[in-house]
Amino acid sequence: MVYQFRATIPESKIFFRVYEIKGEMTLFKFNSFIVDDLGFSPDQMVLYEGYDEAGHLSSEYGLIDLGDGAMDTITFDKVVARGESELHYLFDMRNNRYIRLVLEGEVPATPLRIYPCLVDEKGQNPDQFRARFEEEPAVPKLHPFRDTAKSGGLDDLLDDEDDDLDDEEDDEGDDKIFDGEEVYDADEDKE
Repeated sequence: MVYQFRATIPESKIFFRVYEIKGEMTLFKFNSFIVDDLGFSPDQMVLYEGYDEAGHLSSEYGLIDLGDGAMDTITFDKVVARGESELHYLFDMRNNRYIRLVLEGEVPATPLRIYPCLVDEKGQNPDQFRARFEEEPAVPKLHPFRDTAKSGGLDDLLDDEDDDLDDEEDDEGDDKIFDGEEVYDADEDKE
């Protein structure tokens, strides 16, 4: 059995991913896949929350058994058999940030396809450690340090280079050496 799940983030109108997952895959193995797919750090605490058709929380699946089973013992077949058509994948428990996985239905297995797999996507990956999801701006911003009032012509560039050359000429006679006790000219012998 292969299930198709749509992943969305409540704080984004753009982001979505569509995954096809074999029914015998455990939530723990899918966790490894989604961490890799979204570029998350694999050493963070995560939790799956199972919701029934009415949208009520019916179970929690953690790295350890929280009463409903541990992630490494619960398969997608068991989740669907329990009537849980929606999972929340909590990737930032401190800020209660999650990815909403909604069951879209069953799909036929495709020969030679490796499951789980990403079949459709849109939007940038969420930053796991940012307090909220931020979309990339549609139009690139101007550089904040660029002086738009300055003409930036060739004359300005040549003037800057001439100033740099004058500074180097002034420094030529200043060959001083510091030996920890005193400063003396490099041309003079230390007595």
